[in-house]
Amino acid sequence: MNKQMRAVFTIVDYSRGKQIADIYINEQIPIRIVTHGHGMADSVILDYLGLGENKKSIMISLLSPERTKRIFSILEEKMYLKKPGKGIAFSVPVSSMTSFLSSIVEADSTKNTELIKEDELNMADGYQHELIISIITKGHFPEVKAAASAAGAKGGTLIHALGLGGEEAQKFLGISIQPEKDVILIVVRKDEKNKVMKAIAEAAGINTEGRGISFSLPVDCALGLSETAIPQFNTEETIE
Repeated sequence: MNKQMRAVFTIVDYSRGKQIADIYINEQIPIRIVTHGHGMADSVILDYLGLGENKKSIMISLLSPERTKRIFSILEEKMYLKKPGKGIAFSVPVSSMTSFLSSIVEADSTKNTELIKEDELNMADGYQHELIISIITKGHFPEVKAAASAAGAKGGTLIHALGLGGEEAQKFLGISIQPEKDVILIVVRKDEKNKVMKAIAEAAGINTEGRGISFSLPVDCALGLSETAIPQFNTEETIE
């Protein structure tokens, strides 16, 4: 893989989900995953702040750097993601992927690509934000939400998952890997990362009932992250 690809996350109100899907379809993005979520902020507060509805649409895709810049430019122009309450989008560098997947993304990078100046979208080597990923025992999200918010996190997304840890992982961690887990995604400023991760560890870390572990990844481009936004966490909706 000649270029470092990006995993691009886009989260908007559910009513705007079709617009996001149409953009990705029109741009012929070959790899995209869609799921739904719910905001956990009180609906009255959301109405008062103009932050939109509780139900959310989440799009995840894999793109080349050039395609990432283009899709962010389109999201900014058509979805107004730089305005508060319109949603967020961010990208995370991907260190490796299978050769088949890489060939698809590489081929896609040559299509319909209009180069955009890096400084227009703040995509640079000096990362300003980081994505914190916390994996905890199901049911302990409230502790993480409270701790992260108190430490300065402006929002997050909860995804329900299954633990697949083998015997070696269980032996190393000294705990039993429960099948149901909560995976929490939180984007924070780089200078806030350590404080937020420490707060999460104290509230739901490996030595608590939450049995949580956390790690972070650099976010190299972002839209819609408001430093003054009221903390608003989203939780995944189970789709039958």
